[in-house]
Amino acid sequence: MSHISKYVLSDILVCGECSHPYRRQTWSRNGVITPVWRCESRLLNGTKKCKHSATLKEKPLHEAIMTAVNSVVENQRDVVGAFRENVIRVIGNYTTKNIKTEFDDEISKLQEQLLTLIEENAKRGAVNEDFDEQYRKIAEEMQALKMKKLKHAREQKSAGEYGQRLEGMDSCLGRVSCKVGEFDEDLIRRLILRIKVIHESKIEIHFKYGIVMEQEIPFYED
Repeated sequence: MSHISKYVLSDILVCGECSHPYRRQTWSRNGVITPVWRCESRLLNGTKKCKHSATLKEKPLHEAIMTAVNSVVENQRDVVGAFRENVIRVIGNYTTKNIKTEFDDEISKLQEQLLTLIEENAKRGAVNEDFDEQYRKIAEEMQALKMKKLKHAREQKSAGEYGQRLEGMDSCLGRVSCKVGEFDEDLIRRLILRIKVIHESKIEIHFKYGIVMEQEIPFYED
C-alpha cells in the first residue's frame, strides 16, 4: 500500500457487514470530545447499504487490539511461536535485522510467499483445504532459516554483548512479561493485516503471520 493514512486503523479496520473501511469521527457532548470509528458506507449512505454497522469508541477499541497483541505474546503454543518471537523483537531492542547473512534473501522470499498465501486465501472468502498445509510448510522453512541466521549472528557478535542480550531475551520469553502498554501505531501497522468489526462488542483480528482471533471490546459507561 503506497498511501499510509494518518491513523493506522483507517487502513485496516473494515465493516463486517459491507466490508467498507471505517473512518475516525469526533463526537462532542457536554464539552467532552470522544473519538469514535464508524463505517464509511454508513456515513455516506445512511442505512441504505449498511444497516447494522457498529459505532466504536476509540479508547476501548485500542484496548481490545492491544489485549489481542499481548495475548499472542503470552501464548506458549508452538503454532504461534514464530509470530510471538517477531512481536517481541518489534517491541524490544533485540533484533538481527541489521546483521547481513546469506539467509536474508531466502527469508524475504518466504515472507512474501506467506503474505501472498494469506491474502489470496482471505480474498477467496472460503476455507482453502490446502491453506494450513501450505502455511505450515512455508512457516517451518522460514523458521529454520531464521534459526540459522540467529546461530550465525551469535558467532559474529562478541560473546559478552550478544550473550547479555540473548540472556535478556530468554528471560523475557520465560517470564512472558514482554507486554505492550499503550496503543502503538507503528507496531500495529507492522503486525496486523486487517481488523473486521463483527458488532459493537467484538472484532476479528487478522495478523500478518496467519493468526486470526476474535477479541471482545470492553464496555464503558458514558
